[in-house]
Amino acid sequence: MLRLPIIGQSFTHSAAEAVQRAALEAARVELVIERWERRPHQLADAMAELRGAGFAGALIEAPHKEKTAGLVNALSDDARSTGAVNLVVRDRGRLRGHNTDVDGVRAGLAAILPKVQGRWPRQAVVLGAGGGARAVVSVLISSGFLRVAVFNRHLHRAEALVAHFARSAKHMELRALPWHETILEAELARARLLINASGIGAEAGSSPIPAGMLPADLFLLDLVLNHETTPLMREAKERGGTVANGQASFLAGSEATFRLIVDQEPPSEVMRAALAIELGLPEEGTAVVGD
Repeated sequence: MLRLPIIGQSFTHSAAEAVQRAALEAARVELVIERWERRPHQLADAMAELRGAGFAGALIEAPHKEKTAGLVNALSDDARSTGAVNLVVRDRGRLRGHNTDVDGVRAGLAAILPKVQGRWPRQAVVLGAGGGARAVVSVLISSGFLRVAVFNRHLHRAEALVAHFARSAKHMELRALPWHETILEAELARARLLINASGIGAEAGSSPIPAGMLPADLFLLDLVLNHETTPLMREAKERGGTVANGQASFLAGSEATFRLIVDQEPPSEVMRAALAIELGLPEEGTAVVGD
């Protein structure tokens, strides 16, 4: 029976594990999911082990997504674009890295933005600079955005993200900016799209943006997974905005992951129900979108 490790550090909660387990069981696919807790200096050895017989690949969690990109034999277009990998698929001893976070971001944006892409806004603010934020910026670049401002608590990480996309973003203005309220407020005033990929908001009652700072009629994709509605989403809706939590994005990325591992269509409703159970939400509470 093939094995599928989830490689991360300091596991506390993994919705990805619960959702993939449910999907594999429903599809009657015999694949053993196991947790490998690895520190960054142990990652290369983990990748070497994956090349051996008996592995289907691996799911990659924080903080290893960016480093994994340099440890595989080949990268998909999305993984190459982002410089980050969240899925490794093994094929006859060779490892190919994928980034299905990109599929998730595309689905999340499609849920809140106008149906015709030509009517999408052309300026955006992105909060965060990790693997999820890289997926966001990659999608915004390929979607024709003309200005994207990236904010992170540690400016050097935002600068590293911007530097990674320097070549593909030549047609646009991509900037790393310090996380100061006055600068944030000025950027939000000119951008109609805000994407929170910072992880701030996962704790109940917390928000990355102080109350009262959001403009009216904002499009907001809050990639926080474990809350049906966040304070950031509530404020945006009160100001006439269109919002979505991270659950639609997570499910779309999980479905893409299943396709790549199993090479068949995923049981979408089973995966949705498993996520709702894992998060303690009603099934209809997943993938919240509202205007």
